Amino acid sequence: MVFTIQRYIFRDLFKIFFLASLVLSMVMGLGAMLQPLRQFSINPGRVPELILYTLPITMTMVLPIAALLAATLVYGRLAVDNEITACRSSGIGLLTLIYPALALSLIVGTITLLLVFHVIPDFIARSERIIKEDAKAIIFREIEKRGNLGEMFKGVKIHADYADPENDRLVGVVVLLREKQKIEWMINASQVYITVEEGKPSGQIKLSLYDCIMVDDKNQTTTIPTWSFAYPLPQLLADDIKFKKLKELKEIEEDMTRFEPVYQLHEQVRHQYITERFFQWCQNQIDTQQYIDLNDNYKRRLLVYADSCSIRDNPDKQFQKKGWQGRSSRSARTAVLKAQDSSSEWPLKVDLYRQVDDMYPEKIFQSPGAVLVVNTDLGRAKAQINFNKVRWHYLDDSLEYALTDYGLPEINIPEEIVREAETMSFLPEDGLDMNALLAGRSSSYLIRLYDELKDECLSLTAQIQAEKNSRFAFGVSCVVLVLMGAALGIVFRSGHLLTAFGVSSVPAAFCLITIFTGKHISEGNPENIGLGIMFLWGGIMVVGLADIFVYHRLLKN
Repeated sequence: MVFTIQRYIFRDLFKIFFLASLVLSMVMGLGAMLQPLRQFSINPGRVPELILYTLPITMTMVLPIAALLAATLVYGRLAVDNEITACRSSGIGLLTLIYPALALSLIVGTITLLLVFHVIPDFIARSERIIKEDAKAIIFREIEKRGNLGEMFKGVKIHADYADPENDRLVGVVVLLREKQKIEWMINASQVYITVEEGKPSGQIKLSLYDCIMVDDKNQTTTIPTWSFAYPLPQLLADDIKFKKLKELKEIEEDMTRFEPVYQLHEQVRHQYITERFFQWCQNQIDTQQYIDLNDNYKRRLLVYADSCSIRDNPDKQFQKKGWQGRSSRSARTAVLKAQDSSSEWPLKVDLYRQVDDMYPEKIFQSPGAVLVVNTDLGRAKAQINFNKVRWHYLDDSLEYALTDYGLPEINIPEEIVREAETMSFLPEDGLDMNALLAGRSSSYLIRLYDELKDECLSLTAQIQAEKNSRFAFGVSCVVLVLMGAALGIVFRSGHLLTAFGVSSVPAAFCLITIFTGKHISEGNPENIGLGIMFLWGGIMVVGLADIFVYHRLLKN
């Protein structure tokens, strides 16, 4: 008989729980998808698939509320119809009648834990694959619809006159590269070809520009035949700790470069380190032999006769400490080449040899000064010597040729420098000192960049701890809230049942507020992580104590 009554109660609980979950999930799911659908021009045929993949996110919020509603209504109705009084007069205790609610709360808590730790991250990864598979199509639809790509790429604004998706190209393109609110470069290109490449830890979009005219912030114009950029694929939700599986969270704790934002910042530190190590290598050559011995990508030899190679470092104008999006300062990747021969108008000299083992140079360049720029935009480190004013002649030719602006072909950075940086980890637990690594020659830009990486890693550690605790708290809160809902349904049996649900939503809101507030405290300041976690669990403990108090009063009566 007892089992029959419990089955009857559980059937009503489950029926109301299922219907409430279905309705609330559909409403909240559609609302959650509006912003991503506006941000990315998704193929309309894939919208239902995306809604299905994001449904588990809303269910984590919906399931506890639906279970609370079901417990309040069912036990309130039992109390109103005096069925609880009849059962107790037959020798069936109140706690025996509460077992169905306890079973439902345990089921909902278990489902919630499975959702937040395993199902949601998997479904979010699938929705990300939809975005990445449709990446090129999204770009072309954005161009066809608006004529630009909006804020798809941080720090870059891309406009195009025409999209040709069949040939993967854009025609009549203007690219604006911005740092903060300032435009650093404007590039006009006749056409741009788009390719999607796989990389670590996520893919990237490569833009290959042809017939380019580049205009810098000083209105200086440079014409180059080709130019390339590579940017990470647009992210929807997966680039967030709260959408990682438990296994992935543990892997990130062991190696934080598995997390995309840390990886990108770590790569910027690596590239800047390569840059400054290369400039240091150049200065060491000047100190020992009065010239820099270089090879370009055509395997020719360059001898640069200079007295100094000093980095141009102005981070205060180029570097934004908070909210920085990973694109390095152009000045921090540039070194000034100077010669001190005051008797000559063209003191800086560069000899170009056709072959590495040639005895005599093919061309001789002379300039008042030049800059050595390192470019790592495409993940490969190359350098280039740029002259603002230069004259040159062949060794066997007395004629001189004058140029206003000129850039020598790309220079290969020594392999030992690149190999050293690739084998190094710049994570803060390695205890690196950039000044010591670069013999006291680290730029303030690199130091601040490395400090940003350390702050990011500390913040990430706090986020992971807060995320794991908040997920467990969601599961546990289902149990205490459903039990509270059942008790309040009985207590408010003389009033309207929705009144009981309204009252029972107060502890639910209290638990959610303490969970989210504690999580925010932990994430906002890593030093307060202990306080944040205590606050996070505090609401559940208070409601649990309230459960004990209410049931104690019910059992006495």
